Amino acid sequence: MQLTAAHLRYLLAIYEVSRTHLDISSRSIAEKLGVTKPSVVRILNLLMEQGMIVKEYYGKIYLTDRGIWVAKRVQQELDAILAHFPPVSGELTDEEHDVFRRGRNANVHSIPHHADRADYQKATGLEALFGWLYLRDDHARINELFNRMMEDDNAT
Repeated sequence: MQLTAAHLRYLLAIYEVSRTHLDISSRSIAEKLGVTKPSVVRILNLLMEQGMIVKEYYGKIYLTDRGIWVAKRVQQELDAILAHFPPVSGELTDEEHDVFRRGRNANVHSIPHHADRADYQKATGLEALFGWLYLRDDHARINELFNRMMEDDNAT
């Protein structure tokens, strides 16, 4: 089974929390992501099956070497993409730019320790834009914007 974006989101959250806390619980992950504890437990079980984490009997969660490697790799790729976003801002429609701006300006309660506010706001705006396009069933536009960002990343 391939890891989905949701799996990677949880894996990155675990990785971020593990950088500042020794003991990680499903509750701390739920609080970090703003989701319910049962949804965290479901994804944690899938991550255990993939060999990304180990969950002890008393609920403590640890990343495996494989989980750390994957999380670092995904974080590096995400950072590379965000470094070049929004190069496509000139290519966004007015409506898309408004969605990106509203997502970027959303009230943020916590920012990961390794990210600065500007990068985090860009990521939030990008996530809002892609989510909005997805809900509109505009997969072609998502692919177009993503491919443009990847082209810009490969050019550097």
